[in-house]
Amino acid sequence: DDHTKYCYVYLLRSKDEALSKFKEYKLEVENQLGKTIKIVRSDRGGEYDGPFNDFCQQNGIIHQTTAPYSPESNGVAERKNRTLKEMMNAMLQESGSPRSMWGEALLTTNYILNRIPHKVTGKTPYELWKGMLPSYKYLKVWGYLAKVAVPPPKKVT
Repeated sequence: DDHTKYCYVYLLRSKDEALSKFKEYKLEVENQLGKTIKIVRSDRGGEYDGPFNDFCQQNGIIHQTTAPYSPESNGVAERKNRTLKEMMNAMLQESGSPRSMWGEALLTTNYILNRIPHKVTGKTPYELWKGMLPSYKYLKVWGYLAKVAVPPPKKVT
């Protein structure tokens, strides 16, 4: 979101999942936050043609696309992707976690970035998007080993 700087990340197996994940995002935005998506901006990837465009038109969403071969015209998204990737790589390297954990590292990176103040707004994206302060209760150092306490089974009498 350009105003709040709040970011959603979805892990896709293929680009064909872009529309179904966008529908999932749209439902959450409308049902949980009471907001309406008015404009979506994307590059000219094939996953945004056909059904994606049709869905946007049917739902009154303006689909803006970048100029061909000019990622700089979608600078906000490109910069966010770079920040996410750099932070994800740092987390994997620092923790010694295998590269196969990239998805978990990426989701955690996004979780953190949504909960720290943004230099432009001075507030957390979470606060601006959801209207309340984020909780840091469950924020731990990523990639460290942890023990899970499993309670003993309840006795049936």
